[in-house]
Amino acid sequence: MTKNYLINVVKSKMTLKVTYRNGRFLRIAYLSGKFDAFVILHLGAILPAYEKEIPNKQAEYTGKVSYSLEVKEKSLYTLFLDEWYRFYEKTTGIPPKFTGADGKALKQIITYLKKINGTNEASALQNWQLILTNWEILKEFHQDNTDLKYINSRLNVIIREIIKTNGASTSGAGGSVSI
Repeated sequence: MTKNYLINVVKSKMTLKVTYRNGRFLRIAYLSGKFDAFVILHLGAILPAYEKEIPNKQAEYTGKVSYSLEVKEKSLYTLFLDEWYRFYEKTTGIPPKFTGADGKALKQIITYLKKINGTNEASALQNWQLILTNWEILKEFHQDNTDLKYINSRLNVIIREIIKTNGASTSGAGGSVSI
């Protein structure tokens, strides 16, 4: 697994990005600040060769250097994909086979749901969750077609069917979600 850490040298206000793969040092990237005498003399010492050494380095350089794990938020695409993976595995009992065509279909679904929600990403995600949680109320033909390419091609019909069954406003994740 690859992890990135931000190393901030307090005195020179320098920031480095250090990457570890499987716990071993992989690469370093300069982000900002200036190289001063402290950094030049201690660069090898402040860069742990192994990820597990970071707590020791934090203790050794307290007040001079800080180490923080870089945490990235999941993209909207990843959130949609995670929801569909859970839905697919729950519905079929097996993990899905995901191809480039499925990725393209998911991107089109996201674009459409954002469009009908005034570009609000949170509402688009709630609508996606609503569609997937109401899958069992659809006609049996739709229920048997859980493939993203199919969902994308029949999205209008699926949404209309959910609205017809539940009414114009239905309760979804996090409260009331209108489709």
